[in-house]
Amino acid sequence: MAVKMNDAVTWTERPRNVGLSDRPDQADISKPVRREPEFDGVDWSAAAPDWLSIFTGLFLPLLAVVLLVVSVDLALVWLFERWIDPSSSMSPLLLATIMFPPALMSVFCGFKLYLHFRDARTTTARSRKQ
Repeated sequence: MAVKMNDAVTWTERPRNVGLSDRPDQADISKPVRREPEFDGVDWSAAAPDWLSIFTGLFLPLLAVVLLVVSVDLALVWLFERWIDPSSSMSPLLLATIMFPPALMSVFCGFKLYLHFRDARTTTARSRKQ
């Protein structure tokens, strides 16, 4: 036995303003059906940070890293000037330029060590809890 689908009539939704029936014999038959997606509890447009927060979150850490590299560079220049002969004719700007890559590498290695020790500490704390 085959079912012919060409004569099938599509069912249309009820209007949204349909409420409880006034007749008691048809009570609770025509309840409104909500087809809207459920609200997940987060208003993403309100949860997004403003542009000032985004700029501050990007600019201030970058500024802190630059200031840290420059201060390490100045510290290395100061130490190197004390170590070499005070009567040398090397320009302080040239010395600062020469000491910039070691300063940059020392800040990078310092960050890597900090992250390594922090991860090791959290791993140890998690293993103790289990």
